[in-house]
Amino acid sequence: MPTDFLVTTGTASAPFGARNGGATQRPQRSVMDRAEQLAQAGSWDWNLSDNVLLWSDNMFRLFGLEPGEITPTPEYVVGRILPEESQQVERRLDLVKGTGTLPDVTYRIARPDGTLRTLRSFSSIAEERDGRPLRFVGSVQDITELAESQRTTKESLSLLETLQSVAPVGFAFLDREFRIVRINETLAEVNGAPAEEQIGRTVAEVVPDLWAQMGSVLRQVLKSGEPVVNVEIEREGSEGRDPRIWLSSFYRVSSEGELMGVGVIAVDVTQREKAERLRAAVMDTMLEGIYVVDTEGRLTFMNAAASKLLGWSEEELRGKSMHAAVHFQNGDGSPHLEADCEMLKVLSGGRAIQMVHESYTRKDGTVCPVSCSVTPLMRDTSTRGVVVVFRDATAEQEEDDQVKEELDKLAWVGRIRDALDQDRMKLFSQPIVPLNGGRPSQELLLRMVGTGGEIIAPGSFLPVAERYGLIAEIDRWVIGEAIRLAGSGQCFAANLSAESIGHLDLLSLIEQKLRDANTDPSNLVFEITETALVANVEAATAFANGLIEIGCKVALDDFGTGFGSFTYLKNLPITYMKIDINFVLDLATNQANQHIVEAIVGLAHNFGYQTIAEGVEDAETLALLEDYGVDYAQGFHFGQPASFESIADPKMSSQITDWSRAAIGINER
Repeated sequence: MPTDFLVTTGTASAPFGARNGGATQRPQRSVMDRAEQLAQAGSWDWNLSDNVLLWSDNMFRLFGLEPGEITPTPEYVVGRILPEESQQVERRLDLVKGTGTLPDVTYRIARPDGTLRTLRSFSSIAEERDGRPLRFVGSVQDITELAESQRTTKESLSLLETLQSVAPVGFAFLDREFRIVRINETLAEVNGAPAEEQIGRTVAEVVPDLWAQMGSVLRQVLKSGEPVVNVEIEREGSEGRDPRIWLSSFYRVSSEGELMGVGVIAVDVTQREKAERLRAAVMDTMLEGIYVVDTEGRLTFMNAAASKLLGWSEEELRGKSMHAAVHFQNGDGSPHLEADCEMLKVLSGGRAIQMVHESYTRKDGTVCPVSCSVTPLMRDTSTRGVVVVFRDATAEQEEDDQVKEELDKLAWVGRIRDALDQDRMKLFSQPIVPLNGGRPSQELLLRMVGTGGEIIAPGSFLPVAERYGLIAEIDRWVIGEAIRLAGSGQCFAANLSAESIGHLDLLSLIEQKLRDANTDPSNLVFEITETALVANVEAATAFANGLIEIGCKVALDDFGTGFGSFTYLKNLPITYMKIDINFVLDLATNQANQHIVEAIVGLAHNFGYQTIAEGVEDAETLALLEDYGVDYAQGFHFGQPASFESIADPKMSSQITDWSRAAIGINER
């Protein structure tokens, strides 16, 4: 833009007084300033001959400034205009020099505080010489709210216009005074006049005979904000024709939080037979279940999908309470009282609700998780029942449960990591008692100590450790502790995971720790589960051979659960075969398990292995194991797992010896 055109100076404190007598004009100017503020407008005076631009006080305010804060210039104005609009404004200002006219223009500015405002500028020639303008005066008005309202209204009307043109139903949009703003020809025809004749008139003026039915509904929608749907509007037919009945729904219309009015959708349902066919066709093809109850919560209608999902036919449930039939219990089987039933509350409250985590009981007694929406069925502004639309949410619930489970597992990863770093892993022990001579020993059982001092069982954290790669570190910690404890001269058994069995470098770690602790390797038994062995027989055999070479012993744990193959037994250098606890717990009463245990003992002895029975909880079971020739027993009958601090107690060794003598005594009897 030419600099000789825009460079100006001026004073803001008395925008027009300097040219018209100064202070003598100020009282009148004060009144004008107040008027400008009320109108969100400002005025300006631009003298082209001396390039002076003067602003009223409110012009400064429109630009987010205090009066007199700057010296106004056209460059400042252009600099505040958004970049995508500033070139257009500059071109229009150039018209002043080229054509002698200053056109009206609308533009958006960015105030110093970052807010955006839309301004509209108006101007006229105040002084000219020889047909050439010397001075312009004008005003600027803030039209931000108006521009935004026009934009949202245009968008709303565009959407409504599209719907009107494609939908075979009646549409109308009413403002907050219930004047008709838009109406399509379908609904206009019902009202008995062309659409253009109804625009701007209130509903009461256009259809006075229907206002009694519609007025209270429209006011309710505006006040509550909740839709009112499926209201039957009945109107007498003209010229002896039958009455026409329209099923109408009313919705509050808002735009970006501003209440605009009410939307009306109306469907002609006069021909009941056709309406019923349409409803049946829609209901029968829907995947979602739908049922309707009356004001007492009794079934009046149920579609095919609902019948399929619930296992009940409509005839079986018609007239019965749906709460008592399908909604009487929660997913966990606990009672779901009528007082707590949100569906029944809709009957009294009249508000539509969404129910995400609900449970329906099928005819066969199984519980089905569902998500549903409950909408009041209205007629003449009163609730006549509710419509429930629901779907089977089993897959969603399973997915939610899986996500929750994964999140819980990830939380356990952090807890395990902290426990390792803060030395909160703990070993418990349980005695392994010889039944036919032999050396007493103890199995080391891993526990984790929570931050509050609580003892956490391995089933809560070991599966997570195995899945997320922490089990190898835990195994190494257990090995170190077992070797340290075995240095006392007692015999200990420690469990190893399947992952560690595949790491042959672990053998060198065991050797090193045995040397460092000066521990006799024969005091250590490492237990490998049968399932881990079967998963990788070659790696497990190599690892077991390595342990034997070091001087340790190997036990095959949980034998009898895999039954993959017995061929590996002849090549596996194990010392002990531990009979799975599931065969021992009910041994006294389960004849099948008795045969299995007796067979396992015979098989083990044939291979030269000794047997250990886990889960011995009573003397009767112990006596049977003695008869079968089991070599060692372990279980609550001899004592529950105890913290390893008690291992160092001399009383523990004495007690184990007493248990051994008692067990041998049974055999002697």
